[in-house]
Amino acid sequence: MKKEGLKKELKNYERNVTIILVILTVISLVIDFLAYTGMLYNDGMLYNVEGIRNVINSGWFMTLIWVDNIAIYIANLFYFAGVLDSKRDMIVKVAFAIFSILSTILINLQIVNLIADAFGMF
Repeated sequence: MKKEGLKKELKNYERNVTIILVILTVISLVIDFLAYTGMLYNDGMLYNVEGIRNVINSGWFMTLIWVDNIAIYIANLFYFAGVLDSKRDMIVKVAFAIFSILSTILINLQIVNLIADAFGMF
C-alpha cells in the first residue's frame, strides 16, 4: 500500500516539474525570438524595430531573462532527479532537458560567440 502511494507521488512530482519546465522553455523561446528579431533587423533603414528595441532594453525584460534562465537551470536539476528515478522514456526526457538548457539566451549567445570566434568574425 505504501509503495503505491510513493509511485503516485513520484508521478505527480515528475508531471509538475515537467509542466514547469515546459512553461519556462516556452518563455525562453519567446525571449529568444524577440532578441534575435531585434538583432537581425537592427538596421532601421528597412524596418521599424524601435518597439522591439525598447522592449529588449527595458529593465523588466532583462530581469525576465535572468529569472527565466536561472529558473530553467534549477528546474532542470529537479527534472534530472525525477528522470533518474523514473527509468521510463529516459532518452526523450534527457533530450528535452538538454533542449531546455540550450534554449536559454545565455547559452545561445555563447554558441554564437564560439562560432564567430572560430570564423574570425569578431
